[in-house]
Amino acid sequence: MNKIQQEIKLFHDKLVPILEKVLEQYNKKNTQKTYQTITKPCKKLIQKCSYKSISDTSCLCSLAYWLYIYGDKEPALEICEITHGVEFSFEFWDWNSGIQNIYGLETRIARELLGENRRNNIPLNLLEYCFSKKVIKELRFPQILREDKIADCSDRFLNTELLLALYHMIGLGETGLYTELNNNWEKIEEAIKMYIDFLKED
Repeated sequence: MNKIQQEIKLFHDKLVPILEKVLEQYNKKNTQKTYQTITKPCKKLIQKCSYKSISDTSCLCSLAYWLYIYGDKEPALEICEITHGVEFSFEFWDWNSGIQNIYGLETRIARELLGENRRNNIPLNLLEYCFSKKVIKELRFPQILREDKIADCSDRFLNTELLLALYHMIGLGETGLYTELNNNWEKIEEAIKMYIDFLKED
């Protein structure tokens, strides 16, 4: 086993107890929606979670967001915190995928639960990613709300569009790095709460 494989195993070993605790909680109150958004991803990640895999890190990020949406902030924060010190890559084929949106979520939960400001925890390579031309071009107000895409999408893809909007608003907006978003934060905050209220409904 080489060094990278050892680090992946160590990361997975730390993650599994958190996932098992979440799984135990949601097995007692499973609905079809929570099975798809919490139980199924937990089972998948217990089997395998490599921080070098876009599929795995996307699943982990999605799980943390869904826990937050359902009001389970403590395990969501644990998932966010376990990513500290891990050398993720932020050069993804799709900037809505992967782990990069988890840092803004940690910032939000730490503020809400603990009254802490964790904006300084953002890794250097994520900062470089955040200031890339592609990301800055995408982060405009009111486009960040994805209202046009949400209005035009079918019921089948509505939850996906709302979650992507939360990735934008929380994942990158909570970093405080974007002046245009900061200047419109009150309206963004209203949209965040509205989207979460819709998503947590069965």
